[in-house]
Amino acid sequence: MKRLLQGLVLTLLFGTLFLSAKSQTLTIDKAIELALKHSPDIDISRFDFKRAIERNKFQKGYYLPRVDLAALAGGTGMDFKQQGNLNGMTLLGNLSASQLIYDFGKTSGRIDASDSEANALEASINQVISTKILTVKARYYDALKMKSIIGVNQKNIKLQEGQLRRAKRYYETGIKTIIDVSDAQVRLTEAKLDLSNSQYELKLRMALLEEAMGYTPYSGNYNLYHRKLDLLNVSRKLPKISTPLSQLEGFAYDHRYELKSSKYLVESSRSIVESEKGGYLPTLSLRGDYTAQSVDDDFIAATPQRQWQGGIDLKWNLFAGNQTDASVQEAKIAALKAASQVDNVRLLIKRQVIEARLGILRTKDSVKLSESIAKASEKKYVQAKKRYENDLSDYIELQEAQQSYISSLGRLVSSYYDYYIAIAQLDFAVGR
Repeated sequence: MKRLLQGLVLTLLFGTLFLSAKSQTLTIDKAIELALKHSPDIDISRFDFKRAIERNKFQKGYYLPRVDLAALAGGTGMDFKQQGNLNGMTLLGNLSASQLIYDFGKTSGRIDASDSEANALEASINQVISTKILTVKARYYDALKMKSIIGVNQKNIKLQEGQLRRAKRYYETGIKTIIDVSDAQVRLTEAKLDLSNSQYELKLRMALLEEAMGYTPYSGNYNLYHRKLDLLNVSRKLPKISTPLSQLEGFAYDHRYELKSSKYLVESSRSIVESEKGGYLPTLSLRGDYTAQSVDDDFIAATPQRQWQGGIDLKWNLFAGNQTDASVQEAKIAALKAASQVDNVRLLIKRQVIEARLGILRTKDSVKLSESIAKASEKKYVQAKKRYENDLSDYIELQEAQQSYISSLGRLVSSYYDYYIAIAQLDFAVGR
């Protein structure tokens, strides 16, 4: 029984260690979810929006009553010629209240401007999120591209190992010379070097992906999810994109948050113009003050114990050294600049949509052509290997065919994942 319990404990222990050592699978959707949760640049944009909300509350506070309380405690002294001096203590309390009635758009303009600015920053958050999604997708596919290139390099090593075995066998039987064996050894070493470099490059691309996510998932013990590729038939399963360019542009104008943010900034700048124009006109408000004082007996006759006043307060700046004119003109220029920025953003969006649409067409053609080249290169390699085995060609022809085949597989892998990056870029360009 004791041995049985010990066996169970050991089994559970090793089972737990095995499960903890087992790597997790990171999907692209999970990577995006982690990025949206942990990325500091999204937090920075969100904090800017929260600050704008507080600024809006501050501006709305001008519509509410203002109440101030002041208190004073201290000594009072008066010196007179040919009379006795007066000295005593003074206690004073003052309560004042004011309420804005109307200021001809100065306050309402500031409030409308802060509302529009908050909306612009909210749109900016969504634009940052959209950019983050594009970055994560692009880096995820870049990492998958390198994983597949590692597979191509491993295939190259197997081919080179097979060629080395053949070269040795042919040399031992006297069919080929020693130079074929030496060259095969060099080619195998080069293939191993390519594999080593691609493995280091994968680590770098994984680090870039983690930087985009702002987080290292599963404590770094994870693999990227990817489907096994039938390299010579990948074009059959490419997602089809057939939406007309004009429709993509219209969708982008309706959904790109960058354009929405620019439009809100135009509204904000126009509201600021109206607020600055209010500087030419008066401000009306209700105002009231109540003061209570307590002084020594020597001052009672000359000092009121309580006093109050109330009424309508009108303030009208008739001349401010052209400062109001300058403020209005500056606000108008800012409004014109904001309107021009909207046009600039529309042109930028149009260019990005066109580039993304052309990128999909280009990479799709690249996948199909690379696939055709890879198939032809494979046939050429098979033929070259048979010719070499039958002593109809030399070693150089065989190696050229083999390297051409491996290079074509590498180009095909790059084109395949570039197609998915192009789709991600189109989604970003149209605001999906």
